[in-house]
Amino acid sequence: MEIRATIEGLRPFLIHSERYTQLYYSQTDDPDTIHQARLGSADLPEGLKVGDSVIIFSLMGIVAEVRRVEDESSA
Repeated sequence: MEIRATIEGLRPFLIHSERYTQLYYSQTDDPDTIHQARLGSADLPEGLKVGDSVIIFSLMGIVAEVRRVEDESSA
């Protein structure tokens, strides 16, 4: 499933010296609800920041991938 979303928060942390990020996001069609996912920091787009528009790919409710939405006006 593809979900358009906005990044609301990022919280990096370490588990056994491996970097992870707790990702907080709101879906474009439900901006009042904050969702969260935990991913390896290497699995997130480089330079991701609060306010970025993204597409979240999930399977059975589990976030598998996050991609930044490219600025359509620059295409």
